[in-house]
Amino acid sequence: MDYSEYTTGNTEVNEYMVMLSDGVSLKVVDFKPEKADGNKPSVIFIAGWISLINGWQGVLKELTSEYRVFYIESREKRSSVIPEKTKVSFTMNRFREDIKELVKMLVPGDDKFVLAGSSLGASAILEYCAQVRRKPECAILVGPNEDFRFPRLLGAIIPLIPPVAYFTVKPVIKWYLRNFRLDKKKEKAQVVKYERTLDLADPYKLKANALALKNYSIWERIQGISTPCLIFGATTDKLHSIDKLKKLVELIPEVQYIELGSNSDTHSEKAGRVMVDYLGKREYRNFSSRV
Repeated sequence: MDYSEYTTGNTEVNEYMVMLSDGVSLKVVDFKPEKADGNKPSVIFIAGWISLINGWQGVLKELTSEYRVFYIESREKRSSVIPEKTKVSFTMNRFREDIKELVKMLVPGDDKFVLAGSSLGASAILEYCAQVRRKPECAILVGPNEDFRFPRLLGAIIPLIPPVAYFTVKPVIKWYLRNFRLDKKKEKAQVVKYERTLDLADPYKLKANALALKNYSIWERIQGISTPCLIFGATTDKLHSIDKLKKLVELIPEVQYIELGSNSDTHSEKAGRVMVDYLGKREYRNFSSRV
């Protein structure tokens, strides 16, 4: 794949797979700027549930111009490789362990790093920050899910539907998102993006992950998060609850909250510039405290 539109200048880009302790292999896209500053933290970026990298082109273009970025495709995505005849976990605890192992593999020794992500990826990052000892410099979170609550009827039906039936019900899912969860008039590009995401999803992993996340909630562990956080919300985003997000923000000791207009804004170059500015100010503050 050509990643030239996801970065600027002479950035070296490598795509490879890394194997985790349970045998699952994940795809990594490694962006390394030509003039990478060794004093700057690396950024490990974990996107949301079954989302595709093209949805993050604007954000990545800004981040990769100044920081080494490891873009991770998490285990529920089509690109992951699952060992044959092996039952693997898709729980939030496993996602947290994936981050722990990725940090150890990609960021050697005591090198600094930042965790960034959205939706499911952002939730896994919060779990990591609450429970794992090796902390990032900060976390950048776009629309983290505080919980996953399925409607009672849907929760009862999902276990009964075989993965192959996904292709039959997919048009219904698209119709629901288009008419009830997305703004099809103002956010046409977002509708196209989410529909393409559904087209490329792996139904077997999708079902396993959905069942594993049923009734998940992070509220009891928020108090354990001391990592500084930059959190993005979107005023018109129907996929993520703004009220719950603001409640989450109130519970994290050191946090900066940015509310943009729409879901597409949180995935744009504008959001990327906010992230770069936030990281730059943190570096200056950290440098000043050492002098």
